[in-house]
Amino acid sequence: MNNLKILMNGVFGRKVPAEFAAADYDYEAALHDELVKLLCDDKGRFNRYKFEKNKIDLFQLLSENLDEVLPQKINDVLNMFVEVRRMPQGARPEFFVTRGKQRGRQFVTRATESGNYETFRLDRDRFDLYIQAIGGAGRVDFERYLDGIESIQDIYEVLELGFEDRIYEMMQDALLATWNQAGRPARNKVVANTFDPVAMDELCRTVAAYGTPIIYCSPEFASTMLNAIVYQTAVKISDQDIAEIRERGYIGKFHGVSVVVLPQSFTDEKNEKKAMNPSFAYVMPAGKEKIVRLAFEGNSYFREWNDHEGDNCITIQAYAKVGVAVVTTPNYWGIYYNKSLDEGSGWEEYNAALDA
Repeated sequence: MNNLKILMNGVFGRKVPAEFAAADYDYEAALHDELVKLLCDDKGRFNRYKFEKNKIDLFQLLSENLDEVLPQKINDVLNMFVEVRRMPQGARPEFFVTRGKQRGRQFVTRATESGNYETFRLDRDRFDLYIQAIGGAGRVDFERYLDGIESIQDIYEVLELGFEDRIYEMMQDALLATWNQAGRPARNKVVANTFDPVAMDELCRTVAAYGTPIIYCSPEFASTMLNAIVYQTAVKISDQDIAEIRERGYIGKFHGVSVVVLPQSFTDEKNEKKAMNPSFAYVMPAGKEKIVRLAFEGNSYFREWNDHEGDNCITIQAYAKVGVAVVTTPNYWGIYYNKSLDEGSGWEEYNAALDA
């Protein structure tokens, strides 16, 4: 089992012990050979009985890998505004939110020597996070895998990316639900029929009062952003921006503010609805209290589901419990709605209702 886990780490590009870290080491081939030993007879043919005997170890390996990968991947991209926590099974995910910081700043006024000052208190509110189950399933033909036609990396990544997409969607749902939330100042919200650099600049300046602003958005939104400068009636774009657009399709910074592009995919096989609503961008202050809280309860769970007969295909179901919440008032982060990106996104009706 330990060797399988090491090889799995190598397949997915994670750190492995020095003896396995040779640059030309074929982790996929080595993992394939180990699974052949686990699932096949002495002649290398898939053996259903051997699979039944060893599948718990295999599913445990997949579960441990998913539990390690998911929180880390979310944290790598969104750690500036998302707090990720793993809770034991059955535990109640509790988070604390500090109240009164902005009010406290307003209490700092010109002082008189030995004077009496109005006081404030930084209270902490405790709240519970609602957990929901998410899951997916994939059909695996182990004979095709053992013949080298299919790859365990491809099989596993389909499920992993599905979980990742669903978690991004849950966070997006929570953020968009604050669009009409009471307490959001007009300065923290922009609606435009195109990308307006002046409006985005003002939004970033508002958020900058609370921390270094960072823009999080879809690839579609990022592609509309430019650092254009008008000089003697001519529009100028820097060589660096031109190079970034050529190489990546979007600029890396807008007026000095970093742009983080979130992964995009589709929610259906017809590619009619995009998973990430392309019309919205979020401006978040770095280094402050995390706006989004994400909790994983317990461990993920893999199991076989026998929904077909007559072949050696196996349906593997994956299951995890996740909770997401936006926990702060929207006065120190901003949201921008670019209506020109609605068409063809699959979000037209949703966005129209949101802005009604």
